[in-house]
Amino acid sequence: MRKTMVKTQIEARGIRNKKVLHAMNKVPRHLFVDEKLAEKAYNDYPLPIGEGQTISQPYIVALMTELLDPDINDRILEIGTGSGYQAAVLAEIVKKVYTIEIIPSLTEKAADALEKTGYSNVELRTGDGFLGWEEEAPFDGIIVTCAPGEVPQPLVDQLKEGGKLVIPVGEMFQQLQVFEKKNNKIEVSDSIAVRFVPMTGISQGEVVLPRPKYKGRISVEEAISRRTSIRSYKNKALSLSEVSQMLWAAGGRRTDAVTEASRTFPSAGGRYPVTIYLFAGNVTEMPAGLYRYQWEEHKLKMIKAGDLRNKLAEVCLGQEMLKNAPATIVFSALEKKTTSRYGERGRRYVSMDVAHAGENLYLQAVGLDLGTVAVGSFDDKELEALIGVRGEFPLYVFPFGKLK
Repeated sequence: MRKTMVKTQIEARGIRNKKVLHAMNKVPRHLFVDEKLAEKAYNDYPLPIGEGQTISQPYIVALMTELLDPDINDRILEIGTGSGYQAAVLAEIVKKVYTIEIIPSLTEKAADALEKTGYSNVELRTGDGFLGWEEEAPFDGIIVTCAPGEVPQPLVDQLKEGGKLVIPVGEMFQQLQVFEKKNNKIEVSDSIAVRFVPMTGISQGEVVLPRPKYKGRISVEEAISRRTSIRSYKNKALSLSEVSQMLWAAGGRRTDAVTEASRTFPSAGGRYPVTIYLFAGNVTEMPAGLYRYQWEEHKLKMIKAGDLRNKLAEVCLGQEMLKNAPATIVFSALEKKTTSRYGERGRRYVSMDVAHAGENLYLQAVGLDLGTVAVGSFDDKELEALIGVRGEFPLYVFPFGKLK
């Protein structure tokens, strides 16, 4: 079935690269799909692999690999591991494949399939492919199996001189394109019209956070004694994991309830309407910008791009610490929802919830060897304008970062 696939679907459509044909003839595609679909693995169409994703049509895999034109000593980056099949095809040809998948369950399944089929020259990572794999860059080639609206600049930057980036670009209508770096300039050529699943995550203004896990197994007494407010920070980036932990603490969630809408502030009910924002200035694996924290799904949605720390400090009466903090959490109450139920007392109730959340932040900061401090928003209207919301009243601002 595999030989027939190569002959009738791939060679017949003009694929001539012998290395690509050899790899397509060798990789057991049926082991990269669900057992129930194994008999359809060599048919001329994509197949579902779960989580709303697909394994690409065999011809498209062959075409993209031929356009990349990989060689035996190359190091290739793949964005969108999916089933692991494209990585396996590349692994038959090149020295090393680095592949990134944003959906953890697919990373695990692909890792199992690659291990069972013996491809030990593939390194997998769960993460947002928009950012590439900076610590392993530059790459001889990059292949992207999901479609962004625009080409991610980090991928272009991580391409070696003379290297190629093969990527489907577009939303409703997509074009398979080849970007080649020559003399530090990019030459672009079009291939065919295609239809890939969209690139998610930062490409759509979202950051999927690592699963929170309490860190810092110390007594409450010790945590309280070590807790301190700091007003200056090391000029050192925070990791996405550290930001994830702090947002988890701000949202007041149990670690065993990550997939459930469960808040656990100690106040009665613990469900007063509070919005949590993050100003990210120096955080690895995510661009600087203003984000809204979606605590039910434990992810961030970008509202504004760019480093807004100086502006934040300005609207908070020139608090210099806000300029230096790698990240800042802002709590804002939904005024209409609060006062319609509780009247003016609602403001006090929400303030109590935010006070509990602030305690969570201080204690979690201690566990991570970070520091934080509660800052009054002062000029609410200015801060509202910076965030770009109406009908809310900002309550407190919590910058955080590494201790000096």
